[in-house]
Amino acid sequence: MDIDTFKRHFSMPLGGPMYAAPPYPFRGVQDLMIRYEADSNAVMELLPPHLEPADDPVICTSWARWVPFSAFGPYHEAFVMVDVMLDGTRYMYQPAILVDNDIPLGAGREIWGYAKKIAVIEHNWCGDVMPYMEQLLLTVERPRGQRLMTASMVCDRKASPDELAESPVLSYRHIPSAETAERPSVSELVRLDVTGALRKSADGSPELYAGRAALTLASTAADSWHQLAPLRILGGFFAVVDFDLNFGRVVHDYLKDPAVWG
Repeated sequence: MDIDTFKRHFSMPLGGPMYAAPPYPFRGVQDLMIRYEADSNAVMELLPPHLEPADDPVICTSWARWVPFSAFGPYHEAFVMVDVMLDGTRYMYQPAILVDNDIPLGAGREIWGYAKKIAVIEHNWCGDVMPYMEQLLLTVERPRGQRLMTASMVCDRKASPDELAESPVLSYRHIPSAETAERPSVSELVRLDVTGALRKSADGSPELYAGRAALTLASTAADSWHQLAPLRILGGFFAVVDFDLNFGRVVHDYLKDPAVWG
């Protein structure tokens, strides 16, 4: 392989990259979002240094997502965001995420540091047997048969975009060294500003709904989702959105931090 061809490769493997360079389009994405209060002490154990909960008690958002079209293909994912503060800026930090497609898993981990793992994720509006149920239901199992998340919602009313919290996404990107366990090759916080818009209904209003919601988070020996479990549900939202993902921006490098590895 000549040098110019080698330099143009964005991701592995050489000759057949897993994904191309950003931006990545996502269209018609269905998001079930549940805002809730959690145990601040339990959540703190999942936050890297310098991140502090933005509220007391800490506020989290569970995301249950169906992606019918994206640059990575169709897939489900489920994750939790924690409202945090870093250097005076409010972020939504992502400590845990599961997905059922290996392409967004690879891109998410390698580019932005999203700690993605493969899981069995299913969603429906009406159940498998009796088609008259009024709620959206999404379940996450890892492995199959071992439930980690159950999220459900009834769309009671149209909602205003002003009701949604808007903060940049923050993630921890960590790449171990190939030579030692004492110091990683990469250890940094990455900020991502998502460019997107709500889909429009026939009357021109945004496809955003609010309503009753329920959420259960559990754990296995490999996945400590119980530390993010809800204590009080604040509300649920369902949205249909289009957005693009681009490169992020490093806002803190732990390898240059004298309190950590500096």
